[in-house]
Amino acid sequence: MSSQLTTPPSWMPGFDRMLLREPIELGCYNDRPLSGGTFHSHAFYEIYYFHEGRCTYLIGDAVFALKPGDLLLMNGLTLHCPNVEPGSRYVRSIIHFDPAWVCRELPESARSVLLDPFETLRYHRMTLTGQRREEFERLLEDMNRLRGAEAAFKQERLKLRLQEMLYVIAGWCQSEVQQQDTISDKERHVQHVVSFVEEHYMEDLTLDRIARDMHLTKHYLSSLFKEVTGTTVFKYVYHRRINQAKILLRLHPHMSITDISRAAGFKHLAHFSRMFKTMVGTAPEHYRKSQGELR
Repeated sequence: MSSQLTTPPSWMPGFDRMLLREPIELGCYNDRPLSGGTFHSHAFYEIYYFHEGRCTYLIGDAVFALKPGDLLLMNGLTLHCPNVEPGSRYVRSIIHFDPAWVCRELPESARSVLLDPFETLRYHRMTLTGQRREEFERLLEDMNRLRGAEAAFKQERLKLRLQEMLYVIAGWCQSEVQQQDTISDKERHVQHVVSFVEEHYMEDLTLDRIARDMHLTKHYLSSLFKEVTGTTVFKYVYHRRINQAKILLRLHPHMSITDISRAAGFKHLAHFSRMFKTMVGTAPEHYRKSQGELR
């Protein structure tokens, strides 16, 4: 993207968790502070519920200004990043789950119903109000209570409760005709930038080119993107490229590392390898091997 970024910058974390420790991981009413925008992806599905605070959430090529009662559904592999307004309380509940485990022993028709919102939409937001919000929060509280209890067959009972939640969500998705809320001009500009990067990340991008296509000055583009997302355009582009490389490594075991590097938007294999190891914590070849062993 720029000649000055030929070595891995210091802001990139050497951590990547693509798999779950348990088939269902539940974190309810988490109010731990979150500073800065951290892009991430994973090979499991996610249900995210926003309780309280001020947060802008970037998923794929969409930017959502969250409000209490917002429910996000994600297939995980889509790059996503929360940006919490400084000084704001940030309360959220997150459920991570392995779709194969949750739907094991269910007929194909049931599996299709439960997972379609994640697999067809990739990511989706709905705002819960009234009875819907009350019903979802009751289900969430029941799962949280069971998780903290000393109960026999806890995982199996959690699975049943998650299946019920997924059926409820699937019904809402089928009937929902809600229009997207009006977003601010700032959020609209950032969404256009993200959509542009999504379409062109494999090309030789520069800040000049992005600003020109957005009809914005470089300075305004940079400050606007940082304000809304909590990160920079440079960081987002590199995270998007590395995320694409991870997907290709998982899905195409016979594709060469060189071809994956080019498909993800890197001109030089050495640069790609350095960036990948810095961001993911291991070399592309080792990452591919580890994913193959876990299948």
